[in-house]
Amino acid sequence: MNSIPLPRKEKTTQLIWTGFILSFFLIQAAIWTVAILITSRDSSHAVVAGYDEQALRWDDLQAQQRASDALGWISTLEIAPTGDVRGNRTISLELTDRNKAPVENAKVEVRAFHRGKAAEVQNLEFTEIEPGIYSTQVQVRNEGNWQFSGVAVVNEHVLQIEKRTFLSLLKAH
Repeated sequence: MNSIPLPRKEKTTQLIWTGFILSFFLIQAAIWTVAILITSRDSSHAVVAGYDEQALRWDDLQAQQRASDALGWISTLEIAPTGDVRGNRTISLELTDRNKAPVENAKVEVRAFHRGKAAEVQNLEFTEIEPGIYSTQVQVRNEGNWQFSGVAVVNEHVLQIEKRTFLSLLKAH
């Protein structure tokens, strides 16, 4: 069987259309590459450390929360409405027991992050400044919703601390 050669114009047209279709694949690959680079470097897309472990230990975590609630302790977390020029704000935490007596000598650790920048977690350690009153600093770089999660530990007693709040970028004068 003899193959009939394509006319020159038809061969050129075939190459142009093949190149046109391949260019769509190349453009799509470039778009996906840029999208992956942008999302992998974006701090608002973050994997919560230990989340899979928390999911596996769900029943244990619920038991810990019930034990925390049974203590009857009250935690009041207050964030200063203004900060210094670098955005540092004072956080105070008041811990009281069910009789309104101060809870002293607690080791308080809290993780703080802007909900839109979950990869930028600040681990905060509090210092007791008065009986039952603890204090530390948090750097507020972004206005918006913030999450504060942690524990206050006294001997074998563990109080779960959770607070979600809106923080503005007001600075000190």
